[in-house]
Amino acid sequence: MHPKLQSLLSRLRNRVRRYIVWDSLLAVAAAILTAFWIAFLIDYLPVRIGGTEMPRSARAVVLIATIALTGILLWRFLISPMRRRLPDDSLALLIERQHPELGGRLVTAVQLGETPRAGDAHSATFMKEVLQEAEQQVSRVDLSRVFRTEPIRQKLMLVVPLLLAALIMAVASPHTFARAISRLTLWSDSPWPRRAALEMVGIEVPIIAATENDEGATRLVEFEDRVVRLARGSNATLRIRAAGDEHGHQIPSLCTVSYVDGEGKRGQSNLRRVGRVVDGYQSFVLDGPPLASLAGSVSLTIRGLDDRLSDYRIEAVDPPAIADMRMQVRYPDYLRVFSVDQQYDQQLNYQAGVRVREGSSLTLVGRTSSPIGEVDVVLSGDDIDARRSVSANPENAVASAPATTPPEGSNAAELVPVQIAEDAMSFTLQLDDVRSPTSIRIVPRDAEGISAQAAYRYFVGVVRDEPPTTTMKLSGIGSAITPIAYLPITATATDDYGVDEMTVTMRVRNQAEQEQGGEAPSSSPITAPTQASSLGEQEYMVAPELDRDGQAELAIDLRELVDQEVLPSVVPGATVIIGTAARDRFNLGTEHVTQGELVRLQVVTPETLLATLERRELEFRSRLEQAIDETRRLRQSLTAIQGEATEVIGELTSDSNAGDASSTASPDGSDTKSDDSDAANRTGEAEREDFRSRQRVQLRIRQAGLQAAKSTDELAGIVAGLDDLVLEMINNRIDSVDRRERLEQGVRMPLDTVVEEPFPRLGRQIVELERILMSTADPEESENGSVSTVGQMEQAVQEAVATNDEILLQLSAVLEKMLDLESFNEILDLMRGLIEDQESLLDETEDEQKNRVLDLFK
Repeated sequence: MHPKLQSLLSRLRNRVRRYIVWDSLLAVAAAILTAFWIAFLIDYLPVRIGGTEMPRSARAVVLIATIALTGILLWRFLISPMRRRLPDDSLALLIERQHPELGGRLVTAVQLGETPRAGDAHSATFMKEVLQEAEQQVSRVDLSRVFRTEPIRQKLMLVVPLLLAALIMAVASPHTFARAISRLTLWSDSPWPRRAALEMVGIEVPIIAATENDEGATRLVEFEDRVVRLARGSNATLRIRAAGDEHGHQIPSLCTVSYVDGEGKRGQSNLRRVGRVVDGYQSFVLDGPPLASLAGSVSLTIRGLDDRLSDYRIEAVDPPAIADMRMQVRYPDYLRVFSVDQQYDQQLNYQAGVRVREGSSLTLVGRTSSPIGEVDVVLSGDDIDARRSVSANPENAVASAPATTPPEGSNAAELVPVQIAEDAMSFTLQLDDVRSPTSIRIVPRDAEGISAQAAYRYFVGVVRDEPPTTTMKLSGIGSAITPIAYLPITATATDDYGVDEMTVTMRVRNQAEQEQGGEAPSSSPITAPTQASSLGEQEYMVAPELDRDGQAELAIDLRELVDQEVLPSVVPGATVIIGTAARDRFNLGTEHVTQGELVRLQVVTPETLLATLERRELEFRSRLEQAIDETRRLRQSLTAIQGEATEVIGELTSDSNAGDASSTASPDGSDTKSDDSDAANRTGEAEREDFRSRQRVQLRIRQAGLQAAKSTDELAGIVAGLDDLVLEMINNRIDSVDRRERLEQGVRMPLDTVVEEPFPRLGRQIVELERILMSTADPEESENGSVSTVGQMEQAVQEAVATNDEILLQLSAVLEKMLDLESFNEILDLMRGLIEDQESLLDETEDEQKNRVLDLFK
């Protein structure tokens, strides 16, 4: 090929390659600058209107897309074209297209000038002529016409403004340019500077503690990775702060929080400015929705001026709850009659109003709904004031808070162990020696410090161990006894959990000791042995065995005690005081000892006691006379009942016949309406009068029944009094066998017979009278039936009167017997008087003789 042609094609080849390089570089620069400015504007402009920057993920996408686009452009516009061959004939053809005047000579010359060319058939002259013509045209070829300048100009029109803007920003605000480059290249995540600067402080939640002293206290929970966990249902307060002029920022006048809950519901609230600027910061709080009674998880975005706090999330979790509380009770030693080797005596579920025995050991086992990390427990009561708090750390699985100072007058608070199980799903609280009602407040917390939103309150009452009760009864003994009396005693001692010991104590005080004044102090009837007091008071004690019902029967024989020299001689005028005392098994402090009522017995001579008994006989006789008088009045009432009842039954019969006649009159219906009305009025009036008459008779019958019952009770009381009288004579060993036999056989037994047989029969007969009377109220009875009822009433009344007469005869016989006994007693009184006069006369005679003998020596 001719050198000129070769030079032309080489210059064209080089210019093509430079064109490709510039075109690719401009394309890449346009893509990079366009991506830079678009990403910069997307990242920066929202900040100026209160939005947020592009997140790192979005910037990473932009960066990767830009790098990928740059690679594509380099491959398409640079690498791929540069790898293509540019043959001479193609370049010549490219020139031929822009210079048609060449007429194909350049292409022909290039193609024919290639060596070697196999198969060509042309003459040398032709070849030479073509080359000469081509060489002549080469000097007129303009290579610039081969290239299109529009793509380059278009790219320059895009690249130059973008590049100039970038240079201007770099010169005018190098910090902004550097921050944009660092953010878009992911070299830094520093946010764009703003007028306002908001900082998240955290969530302020109330401290739920078992002690009431911590009410109102709060704690601040900070966000971790923009996430915080709160208890569902809690009332939290969101706290942020805004930097002020001291930090080069402007404090926004209003901050707004936008939130989205778990269900996709959106809302917006305004934060409240709190206080004044402190240390260059202004505080803002949000204490309303959605943080009031937090129902579910929520995402927050806070905006103030051009600053924004985004992607904060509050996760609502269920706080730990006490699902079940069981109580294990171990009774105190005083209730454990039989020693049983077991951990507890009773296990039950807690329920309101539960009570344990005084002094019991109580173990509370609480099962929680979720794993716990801490338990806050406060016990309050008369003798407990302590706070316990333990951690779920195995090394601190059992711990207790230091004891606090208990209230004045209460027992010292003891440390109460609280233990959390290994699986953190339950805890155990041990209370030893519970003696007073105890209030327990428990707040469970999980490992993150999330607690129940209210303290669980439990109240355990205490069943106090009451002192035992004791009673005593003397059978057949009155207020006075003889020096040789036999004292039968029935003592009772009861307690909720059994009586440990009961004693019966008798103290004998002579008349001389009583005159010295005051009662001698006595020692405890449980612990003191038989001993004499400082005034010579003698004491005798016995501890009887109690049966299963807590009763004991014993007897104190004064004569036998004197004969055995257990007691000195008991003389008339002395006082015998008998009392009981009982003690239970309570051993938690002061013993429970109960003393029963004291029974005072005056020691008198047999004659004096017998005179007293005779006066009681006179009282029984007066009561018997009154009973006889009441029985006579009862007979009069029965006699009056007979007449009234017969009259009432007769009237009922006549009224019934009149009613039948009126109902059968005028069968043809000729009676007028006025006659029917008058007849009906007369019939109604008669029925009302009959009803009132029957009520009067019924009232008399019931009064008679009450009188019979009253007389029966009165006679039964007389019989019981006579039994006591006879028994008292026996127990006091009064030598009056005849008197006892006459009282027993002549008075008591006949009266008992009257009470057991005639009086009950009389009561039944009176009841029968009422039945017969009420049977007349049946409107369906016929005339014959009414006549029969009159006969039944008369017969029943006669039987009742006969029974009443029988009772009167028997009572009169008993009264005569008592009058005979009274005459006999009067004779005995006269004899006793004569004997006393004789003894007095003998004493006076002896004194006179002594005086005469003494007069002889004067």
